[in-house]
Amino acid sequence: MKKVLSVVLFAATLLTAGAATAQSPNYNSGPVWRVVYYSIKPGQGDAFWKDIRDHFRPIYDEFKKAGLISDYKFFTNPVSDHPNDWDVALAILYPNWAALDELDAKGATIATKHYGSREAMIEAGKRRTELREVVANHLAREVMLK
Repeated sequence: MKKVLSVVLFAATLLTAGAATAQSPNYNSGPVWRVVYYSIKPGQGDAFWKDIRDHFRPIYDEFKKAGLISDYKFFTNPVSDHPNDWDVALAILYPNWAALDELDAKGATIATKHYGSREAMIEAGKRRTELREVVANHLAREVMLK
């Protein structure tokens, strides 16, 4: 009986230790950001922004209405550090990590509806490669200092 009790206590200690170490004494965890950095190909600036207005904005506004994302923002880079530096950054705010999984499942329906078919959506994605290159794509957890 003592052996069973000690195994149960040991398992309980392991399970609670993970939760205790996940909390920081310095900050509280907040929402999740995905930041994608793009380099716009030469001469494609107007086409890039038209694609954003025509396709990205309506789809991501629907994502916001559906509660799949909390917000999104665009940033421009006024100073290039090197020839392959980014021109535009897109930041997408998710309420939590689980929202990333939900976006894959539920977001495809919204995007397909916007484009009219899955094939049209895929073709539009292929055309985007003519406009820009992805320089980097990062996930970050926002934190609030205690």
